Amino acid sequence: MALTDEPKRKPLTPLGWVLRVLLFAVPLIVACVVMWQTNARWQGVKIYKTAFDYELEYAKLGVLNSQFYVAEAYDNGFQTDMNKAEAVNWYRKAAYQSHAKSQYELGQHYLDGEGIARDDAEGFRWVQKAAFKDYPEGQLRAGQLLCEGRGVAADCAKGVELIQKAVAQGLPAAQAEMAARHERGDGVPKDAVKAWVLYALAHEALTWEQKDAPPSADATRVAATLTKAQLAVAKTQFETQRPKREKPGKDKVAAF
Repeated sequence: MALTDEPKRKPLTPLGWVLRVLLFAVPLIVACVVMWQTNARWQGVKIYKTAFDYELEYAKLGVLNSQFYVAEAYDNGFQTDMNKAEAVNWYRKAAYQSHAKSQYELGQHYLDGEGIARDDAEGFRWVQKAAFKDYPEGQLRAGQLLCEGRGVAADCAKGVELIQKAVAQGLPAAQAEMAARHERGDGVPKDAVKAWVLYALAHEALTWEQKDAPPSADATRVAATLTKAQLAVAKTQFETQRPKREKPGKDKVAAF
């Protein structure tokens, strides 16, 4: 046989033909079965256009976080039309499940008369419930209402206690509130040093991530009334009380 001659192939036996067919047919059959099962699994599954549509289905089933999500969406017009009445409806559902932020938001809607008739007593009742759960915004608002005597008999001593609890949790709005009270002597002794420290802490909490944060206008105003010695004490207290920030280099904010 010449070198260029191709060797003659032996004809396939019946068993060989069967094996060759199976080699191609089996993977094809397996792929078809998998596609059929996948299609059957997704039949009847609802496709949601937005996260709001998805959360609404679960909110109707009583899922707490979904109820709050839907309430906020209606409140802010996120992925749906703004509807304050519906927001109140869903905040109420979540509030009845003891969701602190929903209780606070429901109280705020009563106080502002948004989506529901204004009712200061109901507003105080709901923000107080949030305050009882150590929700700082609830503590601040309930404290303010107690000092104002709005929706509840005035008791500024208790109000200040609640605001102080929110300050202890580092809520900037509460720090600014107590700073203003110390600056005026409103419900607490007038103390410009404490006012400066609290203004500086509130400003630092709001601006610590900014690269070149401007100084606090409130702290600057109070600083003008302090002696050099008082300002030095205030700065020492500020440095002692300011929280440690996780990101290196981000805690160097000019608060004064």
